[in-house]
Amino acid sequence: MENIIISVLNNKGGCGKTTTVVTLAHIIGKDKKLRVLAIDNDTQGNAGDILLKGVNYDNNLYNLIIENAPIPTCIYRTAEYKNVWCLPNDPEYMAAYEVDLSKDYKRYRAALQEYVRQHFDLVLIDNPPNLGTFTLQALGMSDACIVPTEAGSRFSTQGLINAMKFIEEIRTSDNTEFSNPELRFLKLLITKVDKRTNASNAIVEHITEMFPPEQRFETVVPVSAPIQQAEMYGETVLKFRSGAPGTTAYRKVADELVTALEV
Repeated sequence: MENIIISVLNNKGGCGKTTTVVTLAHIIGKDKKLRVLAIDNDTQGNAGDILLKGVNYDNNLYNLIIENAPIPTCIYRTAEYKNVWCLPNDPEYMAAYEVDLSKDYKRYRAALQEYVRQHFDLVLIDNPPNLGTFTLQALGMSDACIVPTEAGSRFSTQGLINAMKFIEEIRTSDNTEFSNPELRFLKLLITKVDKRTNASNAIVEHITEMFPPEQRFETVVPVSAPIQQAEMYGETVLKFRSGAPGTTAYRKVADELVTALEV
């Protein structure tokens, strides 16, 4: 597998973006023995809070992008997750610079792309629940996108459609300021599937009818109490409960992802 940068995004919160990033990073680092970097591009900072639990750090994405701090001083090896590093966010300061970043859409690419390609096998970017400046910055340096969509919400499906349109606009845009012709939609991931409810089953059926098999992960992630509990404890579900159904599902998703990237 070549060094690749993947953005995880949806134009809606609560669909499992952060859970997907931290869990796949943990599984792929541990089971596939690849060097994985998770970039916390969401000013809520949840991915960094989970992956860097127990790690003392000073610098973060704000110091790198706004203050031009050296990249190695902003990326930290996790204490509990083998072969996983994290570039954390700064909820207090980073959001205030969104307007400034909107004037320079290649800022992330210039600051990060070459370095992370040289040092990591896989980069996973956790994006905010919108298609604003921070997400656009991430897509400017990404090779591919994964879009999680929640089976329990029709609004998440609309977020999926909006995200796919956004990806295509960036890929095909004539505006070189923010275009990225190398960007591609990789797959959608259906999360929070509750097979006991008609609504969840109907949304899954609708999505599978809308999108061909090559555009979606075959594995779906079920509603899982251990996933919610792991978030409360600030851990990945693999660490919290390795035998949980959600963990098993994400292991299969990781297998599918690595296979897709090797093709």
